[in-house]
Amino acid sequence: MRKILVTGAGGFIGFHLCNYLAKQGHQVSWVYIHFPEKNVELPFSFEAAKGDFRDQKLMQQALKGKEMVFHLASAHLKISLEKSEYWDINVHSLRPFLELARNNSVQRFIHVSSVGVYGNLKNWPADEETICHPQSTYGETKLAGEEVVKKFYEETKFPIVILRPAWVYGAGCPRTVKIYRTLKKNRFIMIGKGDNLRHPVYIEDMMQAFRLSMENDEAIGGLFIIGGQKAITTNELVNGFSEVFNFHRPLLRIPYNAGKIIAFLSEKAFAVIKKEPPISRRTLEFYDTNNSFDISKAKKYLKFNPGYTFEAGLSDSRNWLEKYN
Repeated sequence: MRKILVTGAGGFIGFHLCNYLAKQGHQVSWVYIHFPEKNVELPFSFEAAKGDFRDQKLMQQALKGKEMVFHLASAHLKISLEKSEYWDINVHSLRPFLELARNNSVQRFIHVSSVGVYGNLKNWPADEETICHPQSTYGETKLAGEEVVKKFYEETKFPIVILRPAWVYGAGCPRTVKIYRTLKKNRFIMIGKGDNLRHPVYIEDMMQAFRLSMENDEAIGGLFIIGGQKAITTNELVNGFSEVFNFHRPLLRIPYNAGKIIAFLSEKAFAVIKKEPPISRRTLEFYDTNNSFDISKAKKYLKFNPGYTFEAGLSDSRNWLEKYN
């Protein structure tokens, strides 16, 4: 049993991680800004702290006695968020938090980045040595954040692990829910050809990667891509939903350039009322960005072995999706 702190615990992955660690018998504390969405089960009790990990006083208290930290908190999908906030949350606040964790004798710090650092791959599969070309503020800041963590490790040898998850899906995932609901209502619109590659990893396989990064000493100082068994096209991804849940395959398809215009106009219109647009140029990455990764390094050093096909992960999520959506 270990005493573990999870930041970003209100998000899809962080919420699953807290419950997973508690089920494994660990004493889990979580820090969150927004409580998880409704329709999620909370089978375990946690020491909870509502607030921002940038709050030094809050985190000093939260870190007391903790042996491990999983740092998932980040600025992510909000189109309306200022770039300066992305840089402050995802980059500039990392070193003070690392210093605080080190000063509190934390034994391992698992920093969660993203394959968003790669941008649109021109050659695939990519690995940890592939040069990154992020195409969004999120990707830029997650890459810069990795550099902060790596530099801290080089200077102090504070035991860190960096994970770059691919698209994590499953019960509670906003994108999984959005695709499920639109297909169920026959409202899904394919933008472009749908032949770009996505690399899904089921939430239970992601939990395996977290556990291995926590337990395996060979992980210390390393950076690892965490993906599922294989990459699939966007068409295959959508058809997978249709097959598993017996939905009609979407018939409506619009050219990608038309989608770009719609996304641009949507951003402008919703900026006026200060709300997140239903479609944006950022969300268009789902239809045009190629994500395909070589997970050999995680297999070798973490002993990571994803056990779920994409369809098996969807089937495993069926009860939750059908109950709440």
